[in-house]
Amino acid sequence: MGISFNADEVFEMGMDVEKNGEAYYNKAAELATDPDVKKVFEYLAGEEKTHWETFKQMRDELGGETTSPTVIDSEGINNLYLEALVKSRLFSDVKGAEKVAEEAADPISALNVALTFEKDTILFFSGMKALTREDLGASKIDMLIEEEQKHIIRIAAEIKKFKEKS
Repeated sequence: MGISFNADEVFEMGMDVEKNGEAYYNKAAELATDPDVKKVFEYLAGEEKTHWETFKQMRDELGGETTSPTVIDSEGINNLYLEALVKSRLFSDVKGAEKVAEEAADPISALNVALTFEKDTILFFSGMKALTREDLGASKIDMLIEEEQKHIIRIAAEIKKFKEKS
């Protein structure tokens, strides 16, 4: 049986995902040689910081709900899913995120890592939503998923634009 997460832990994991993403994007922006690619990474770093603040607010609003079960999941399927996503994250911590940025061979590689991160984040947030009651912020997680989808579109457009000018 999987581990059991309460709402506070779920939101804390969301904060970790956003913090690691921000670290990647800040490092990638610092290393970017193309000004357009640099702008995309700077924008994405700001977005991750905003998302971190959203999860922080959600945690702060929990009050006495921090240890309550987020959903009834007698078989532990949702917890197993979320646990698998946590263990397979692209960036396990800030240093790992920065290292991945440093290892990107070129702007296209760095943008492709960003694309993978955003896709993984959507999967993770979808799992989080399944473990979050509506009164604890499930609709806010939907909003974050929509924003991550917009990030994917922006990154894909930047990859296409960069390839066309190269």
